[in-house]
Amino acid sequence: MKQKLLFIGLDGTTFDLLDPLMRDIGLPNLERIISSGARAALETTIPPITPTAWVSLVTGKNPGKHGILEFLLRRNGSMNEIPINQTLRDSSAVWDIFSEHGKKVIVTNMPVTYPPSPVNGLMVSDFLTPRGKQDFTHPPDLRQEIESRFGPYRLYITEVYAPGNIDKVLDQLFDELEYKTRVNEYLMENYPWDFFCTHIWATDRCQHELWHIWDKTHPMSNRREIEKHYNRVMDFWKSVDEAVGRMVSKAGKDVLLMMGSDHGFGPIHKFLCFNIWLLQEGLLVLKSGAMTQLKKLFFNLGLTPELGYRTAMKLGLAKIRLAAGVTNRSSILKLVNKMMLSLQDVDWSKTVAFSKGNYGQIFINLKGREQYGSVSPGVEYERVCKDIVERLKRLTDPDTGGKIIGPVWRREEIYNGPHVDSAPDISFLPSDMRYKPMGTLDLTSNHFITDVYGNSGDHRMNGLYIAAGPGVKPGTRLSRARIIDVAPSMLYLSGYPVPEDMDGEVLTEMISEEFLRANPIQATEGSSSMRTTDADFTEEDNDEVRERLKSLGYL
Repeated sequence: MKQKLLFIGLDGTTFDLLDPLMRDIGLPNLERIISSGARAALETTIPPITPTAWVSLVTGKNPGKHGILEFLLRRNGSMNEIPINQTLRDSSAVWDIFSEHGKKVIVTNMPVTYPPSPVNGLMVSDFLTPRGKQDFTHPPDLRQEIESRFGPYRLYITEVYAPGNIDKVLDQLFDELEYKTRVNEYLMENYPWDFFCTHIWATDRCQHELWHIWDKTHPMSNRREIEKHYNRVMDFWKSVDEAVGRMVSKAGKDVLLMMGSDHGFGPIHKFLCFNIWLLQEGLLVLKSGAMTQLKKLFFNLGLTPELGYRTAMKLGLAKIRLAAGVTNRSSILKLVNKMMLSLQDVDWSKTVAFSKGNYGQIFINLKGREQYGSVSPGVEYERVCKDIVERLKRLTDPDTGGKIIGPVWRREEIYNGPHVDSAPDISFLPSDMRYKPMGTLDLTSNHFITDVYGNSGDHRMNGLYIAAGPGVKPGTRLSRARIIDVAPSMLYLSGYPVPEDMDGEVLTEMISEEFLRANPIQATEGSSSMRTTDADFTEEDNDEVRERLKSLGYL
């Protein structure tokens, strides 16, 4: 590689949080890096979720091209969903491109890297690795080398917020951050590399679980919890800054440094269950059978998954969902679906649309695509889509009278590529992101709008981007940067041409005129498909990952 490059992914981090922290508690390493280079709010993908956004960042492509549209991949014609994994990524990542150029790469903890790919160097997979799998490194013996020095690899964060559990959450965040920083330092020192790419997950989990500890306006905020834990939460952010400083120092001088996040963060105050809304609108219809009607009666009386979770939190049992084995969790959920109202109780012959996705995305029950489709392609499909879009735009909160839904998109408006047909028919974002759509959990509550519980923070559309080093103008604030622009900028500043099929562009605004004149941007032919079917995933593996994502609040 003509230019050595270090990329640090700060999951979920945003300048909306970092700027006040730098001002109030001081984050000297980040302050120094930012002042010596460029910064920008980084526009993320729709939906603004971890796997979709990170894969867009490392491929430079929109989700319609790379195919990672959600945490779960829904097979057309079926309600069966499988957790996404690297074999389902249909585009080359930057580390694949650098490997093809014969350059040494080290990739650690990046989302959607299980099973690890045979890069020209090292790879350690991410938290989407099924629990119990030992093949999460390339080469395979790297795992034993790491664990013999540092102990069992910290693939997972399992502690979640509940009253009285904050110290355990923080203990695990500190431990995970320190462990992975030490591993990164060891790999930097002991293996040659031209491109080092790592991901810090603890920054995301801290904001999901503990946003209300520093946000006194949050409805979950508690004075006693703040007094007891605020300083330690601030110490965590200082540790993040220290970890960044250690890795940058270990990388050496004259290294091109980039940092980025997959999305931003902010408080959530309300949950929205869009299958309930579709039910209320008559677009989703339940079966008329006695069992479904009995479940509906109990559901209307309050026997819902929400009640179960709120009760578990009050009893201090919120973590029980993480403690059960895979088989037990799957069996319990199947039992819950039999006992409580779910999509299993839907009369598909009369149903027009349903919600599936981390942000309430809506699928039309289309004939020829869905197993029991009721809407004909063509004129009827277009009429139904238009009707739902108009209804979404009219949605208001009965308590405030304010509009709930902001921008609404048909899938062709935000995606292009071979995987558009797998995308939701209608996507949207709330007008106020303190409202969090919940579409993946079927029928979570018997109310469309409910007060928040569990996580107090969730995603926003603007993450962050930081770049410093050769070619980057110090003190630059970019007017616009998209997550798909990061990969082309990595390649260009490292001295390589940009594949023509990348949707992103080089962020020339941050690059010195002298560098641009001396190094004209070059294009190269796009990369071939990377999607394979080689991974040996059992149904138990898929169940384990699916339930762990639910336990963390991602689903």
